[in-house]
Amino acid sequence: MSMKSRQFTTGIIGTIVTAICCFTPLLVVSFGLLGVSVWLGWIDIVLLPLLGFFLALTVHSLLAKKKKNEPAVALRSTLTCPECGKRSTEIMPTDACQFFYDCRHCGAVLKALPGDCCVYCSYGDIPCPPIQIAQKEGALTSCHNCSTSC
Repeated sequence: MSMKSRQFTTGIIGTIVTAICCFTPLLVVSFGLLGVSVWLGWIDIVLLPLLGFFLALTVHSLLAKKKKNEPAVALRSTLTCPECGKRSTEIMPTDACQFFYDCRHCGAVLKALPGDCCVYCSYGDIPCPPIQIAQKEGALTSCHNCSTSC
């Protein structure tokens, strides 16, 4: 947990504790000074559920923020050359497919296998970014049933 996240969480918890301790007496005194406390005796019945609702909303937003910080797609893939069997880790392009790759070890030119959109889908341990996104959305399970190329 980073320092900023820890401070944010501590601030939220402190605010909630302060609100529970100090808000009700302040509200009672204010209503008493205004002379409306007789008609507002039921206010705790409304405020306590609202406090629970906003506490749950805060927890939900914190959890959603954690999920949002997860990377959308992996950009590094390790290609395994079918000629020499050596591996190379490469950064995949996000805006286009890579149809050919020159092996760093033996110089063999790798090209995408039939049915695959790029060399990362054919020889990589992780498929290309467009395929990863489609898989996360449930649109397809592999590149072999991809109707269009990247």
